[in-house]
Amino acid sequence: MLKNNLFSLVKLILCCLTLFFIGDVIAELLASVIFYFKKGFFPFSWSDFFSSFFESGYVGGLILGFGIWIKIWLKERKSQKAPPE
Repeated sequence: MLKNNLFSLVKLILCCLTLFFIGDVIAELLASVIFYFKKGFFPFSWSDFFSSFFESGYVGGLILGFGIWIKIWLKERKSQKAPPE
């Protein structure tokens, strides 16, 4: 049971990190496109994107993955303690 929960936690964290990674790419590209139409050049760079993600983006993915895992764990615990109807 513990091995399954640990695997589930790692899987959720990786999925949430991927979600935040893709969201950060989309946000950077959208901001660059808007800036291109306003100023006339496309300022997107992968180094800026990765520095942005590693400064703050990974934190959201870790917290979201861990929070979803706790919610699932609490729901399973509640369903085990509830008397069958």
